[in-house]
Parts: sequence; structure tokens; C-alpha cells
Amino acid sequence: MSPYVLPLLFIAVVWGGIIYMNERYALFSVDQFSSALLKAIAYVWLGAFLLLVTFLVVGSSLHPPTAKDLARVPFFSLFALHGILIVFLLGWWLLTRRPPAGAFLNIPRQRLGEAVMTGFAVGVGGWIATILLALMIALILSAAGVIPKNPQPSPMIGWMAALPLWKKGTIVFSAMTVEEAFFRGWLQKRVGLIFSTLLFALAHSGLGQPLLLIGVAIISLIIGFTFYRTKNLIPGIIAHGVFDGVQLFVIIPIVFKMAGLGG
Repeated sequence: MSPYVLPLLFIAVVWGGIIYMNERYALFSVDQFSSALLKAIAYVWLGAFLLLVTFLVVGSSLHPPTAKDLARVPFFSLFALHGILIVFLLGWWLLTRRPPAGAFLNIPRQRLGEAVMTGFAVGVGGWIATILLALMIALILSAAGVIPKNPQPSPMIGWMAALPLWKKGTIVFSAMTVEEAFFRGWLQKRVGLIFSTLLFALAHSGLGQPLLLIGVAIISLIIGFTFYRTKNLIPGIIAHGVFDGVQLFVIIPIVFKMAGLGG
């Protein structure tokens, strides 16, 4: 059986469930479709998007790049998934009568400074909580024999750790803005915190580091809960940037240097 079958069946069930929930319980109550035809087009647009993302994520998970592969990879190719997210959001925005961007993504103009400071606090606190919880879960899983006792970092992480500062900064900026816009600003307010966190973690499975998914899920829950309480995307964007920035600029390079793994 093809390794794509189960993921595609899962995403088909997700797509069908979303359509059913919207028709039955108005899951997309925040959206305004001017006609039944546009709503049907939106369903097709969502299905095509989910199908494409599933193929990309499963493909990258099944065939993680080696160090030699990464040496030949153009830097801009890292942003292929982010580009797809942007195109999807743009298409959905056009299908829903082009609402104001602030309303579409939950970015109010009021109390911007407070939102930014909240984001920094959540980012720092969330990073500490994520590291502690992830280590605790990793120790339990390792003791149970579920994961190796000394897992090796994937070539992708090592490659990212060796990138120049401006490239790392570009990765962090793209992730904090595009991923938050989709997973919190669009997805969470339609399907809820738990399901959006699950999809957020699955979207990162292509990094080739199962242990990393634990931390991704934890920080997603923390940022998602912040979005749920504040109804503001800005704190999540800042917190996401702080978390990724600390990991990419500080923690990963230090760990690689101490372990003598190199770039």
C-alpha cells in the first residue's frame, strides 16, 4: 500500500468533516460568501489546498534530505510551503468579499504596544515551558523505549544551524508571520485550538525529527491559547518569532558546538 494512502484518507475525512460542520453548524460563520456558488468554490479551493500540502509534507517526511541534498537546495525553496499558505489565504480572502485585513486575520490596531509586550512574555515563558515539558516527555518516552535514548539531529536542522544570520532571520520572519496568519488567524478561529495544533505539528513533520514535534505541539498550544484569550494575532506572531529565534540563533548552534557536530 502506498504511504500516501492513509494521509490522503485522513485529509479527505478532515475536508469532508469541515464541510459537514459548516453546513450543519456554520463553522465558517466568520466568513461571508455572496452566493452558494462562491461557497462551493471555496470548498474546492480548501480541498485542493489540503491535498497539495499533504503531498508536500508526506513527501518530505518519507524522503528527508541528506546533507548532500541540502548543499544543492536553493535557499528560496525553503519557503515553498509558506508561499502556498499565502496563496490560499489570498484566495479565501477574495472569495469572502475581501474583508479588511485586520478583521480577516484578527489584527486590531488598538493597544499595539501591549500586544507586542504580551507576545514577548508568551515567547520567553512559552520557550521555557516547552523545553521543560518536552524534556520530561522525551525522558518518559525514552525510558519506555518508544524513542531512541540518543536521537541524532536531522541533517535539515544542522543545515539550518549553519546558515548565515540574515538567512536565519528570513526563516524566522517568514515562519512567525505566515504560519501564524494561517494556523491562528485563519485555521484556529474556524476549527478550534486542539485541531489547529494537531495540523500545525503535522505540518512540521518534514523536519525529520519526531522529538521536535513534541516541542512544536506544546508551543502551538501555548500560542493558540494566547490567541484564544486575546483574539489578537500580534502576540502570537511575536511569541512565535521569539521561540524560533532563540532556537535557531542560540540553542541549536550551542548544542551543535558542544556536541562537536559542526554545521
